[in-house]
Amino acid sequence: MDIKGIAEEVCKKTGVETTGRDVEKVLSGLTSSSHFWEVVCTAREPFSVVAEVVEVLKRTRLVKVDEQGDIYFTPEGMKFLKSRGITPRKDYTCPACEGRGIGLEKLKELVQKFDEVTADRPKAIIDYDQGFVTTRTVVSRIALMADRGDLEGKKLLVLGDDDLVSIAAGLSGMPAEVVVMEIDDRLVEYINDKATKLGLPVKAIKYDFREKLPDEYVGYFDTFTTDPPETLEALEVCMGRGLTGLSGEGCAGYFGLTRTEASLKKWNLFQQMLVDKFKVAITDIIDDFNHYVNWDYLLGSIRDDYSFVQVKPRLNWYRSSMYRIETLSGFKGMENKSMPCELYIDQEALIYRPGQM
Repeated sequence: MDIKGIAEEVCKKTGVETTGRDVEKVLSGLTSSSHFWEVVCTAREPFSVVAEVVEVLKRTRLVKVDEQGDIYFTPEGMKFLKSRGITPRKDYTCPACEGRGIGLEKLKELVQKFDEVTADRPKAIIDYDQGFVTTRTVVSRIALMADRGDLEGKKLLVLGDDDLVSIAAGLSGMPAEVVVMEIDDRLVEYINDKATKLGLPVKAIKYDFREKLPDEYVGYFDTFTTDPPETLEALEVCMGRGLTGLSGEGCAGYFGLTRTEASLKKWNLFQQMLVDKFKVAITDIIDDFNHYVNWDYLLGSIRDDYSFVQVKPRLNWYRSSMYRIETLSGFKGMENKSMPCELYIDQEALIYRPGQM
């Protein structure tokens, strides 16, 4: 089987548009690491595509999987790679900033304080597809918003906050006000408790972004930040809520988007939505900005029909790119009414339900 044939088989099985170049990225990742989750991280392809490429390679005896779930090329597989000129992926990421282009030297105290304050944070749970980012990521988000002039003296809306960005923002002393809209009662209580004890200008309220934005917060904020679910429906509604909360042109929104649960085709459709429907400019896309701490429920929430998938990750493999958007003259939010939508499950989702593929 050639690379084009593998791509066609993967596309047929997953329903995700897959090219020969996509397959080459997975092959290159496998030559660098035998660990499935590291390959998912480095290949920058949807989880379902990476898993199915490995399964095709296994079925055609180009790779083998050992008892620990590690993946190795067979002699036939090595010949396959050599004949097609596929080489190991090399990593040129700056180790100091982890590729973000943001230095934290001026925020060392915030890093330490945030870790101390949030040591008792609630665990991530599957109910809301939670998984929070590392401390360095949280503080880098604060630094990025501050660097772009979107935090100091500004009113910040945080849509969903298992990352506890609101607490970090409050501890930084920069924003005038932070309002968190969060569906998880545990987090609402936790954030409000910390804000009261520490005297932070932070308030959390119970909110499901599928419901209308509270009227008092329409057009109220200077900046919003969120970590949205990645179905196209959920992305549209979440962006619409954030933009509806902004006060006018020149305001900013920040959010992450993965390659693990969002193909480039989905990126393209989403970017068209941002530009054409919402009338905003995409000013920044910083690759792999957000690094997530591995969550406890991972292996119980994903498919178990591939042995190499049911392996505990050895690194913080789940990552997303950071987007910054800025509102233009004539920008649009969305009609402020309830908008039911599918939050978590589509063909590219990491969470698996029988029959979804």
